[in-house]
Amino acid sequence: MHSHLIPSIVLLALSLASSVSWADDSPYYWSIVWENDSIANDDGGYTNGFALNGGRLIPHDDKDTWQKSLATWLPFPQNQHHQQAISYQLAHAIYTPSNIDTTELIEDDRPYAGLLFGALNLYQFDLKTASRYEFILGVVGPASGAEYIQRYIHDLIGTVDPSGWDHQIGNEIVVRAGYEQLWRLHQSSFNNGTEYDVLSAADIRAGNLSSDIGGGFSVRIGQGLASSFPMAWLIPGRTLPALAGSQPGDWNLFATLYGNYVFNDITIEGNSFKDSHGVHLVNAQAQYVVGGSYRFSNWLFSGAIKENSHEFDESGESTMFGSFSFSFLW
Repeated sequence: MHSHLIPSIVLLALSLASSVSWADDSPYYWSIVWENDSIANDDGGYTNGFALNGGRLIPHDDKDTWQKSLATWLPFPQNQHHQQAISYQLAHAIYTPSNIDTTELIEDDRPYAGLLFGALNLYQFDLKTASRYEFILGVVGPASGAEYIQRYIHDLIGTVDPSGWDHQIGNEIVVRAGYEQLWRLHQSSFNNGTEYDVLSAADIRAGNLSSDIGGGFSVRIGQGLASSFPMAWLIPGRTLPALAGSQPGDWNLFATLYGNYVFNDITIEGNSFKDSHGVHLVNAQAQYVVGGSYRFSNWLFSGAIKENSHEFDESGESTMFGSFSFSFLW
């Protein structure tokens, strides 16, 4: 493993671990997430990602913890019947151009980029609305270790060696803060008891990692939709689907249509404060996501497929990847 990677992982892992309070009585939910573009049979765009999520509900009488103090300080919508929750994430992502079999710089395709980050998420929700604050701190560039991770994986599975990592973007600390709001607009059920609902969402994020504003709609069908809806974000696996209180046997299938205006994206445009390869960002973008989840005893499996419209001017191709998560109660 490259010497630049080790201190980056250790630093972020320690920061993440130190922020978790293990002294409380609330159970922790965990999820392991894997994302990959192999479903599209194309190694370009967002190529691969891994994440570890952990979180818990914040009891109403949990008044002396920093989590409760921070949740109280943040401008959440006022609601006397809300539930609050907190989650932490350690994640890694890899982005590459479509042709990874050349050592030459591909000027009309996105740059090679690796991203390693830790995230803190605070939630507030009831039966009709859900809010989430997101805070991200991480690093892009060689310090993320993306080159060595991708080469190891490709060597392990016996596929083409990615040859253009000499042209990856440079090291840079990245930050991002965001807010998302989710509404449950309509809910009903069929004669056999199967439920369906319609959700809408709006979000805004800002930072040198990326900045955007967007919104969309989701249609879901299943069982236990009221308890799972607070975690029904654009890609549910990136949150903790079981955290809102789903029960064994709960399941859902969903379809989401989302549009956003992207102001900046370091993984496409290149470094903010130094020269590096980049391409021209398409500001107006659209995504659709289809997927589902099922809750067993103390664990939950969820999967989704997401397709993006083209993200930069030099390419007219959309990008697609699959996301799969395994959540469990500890």
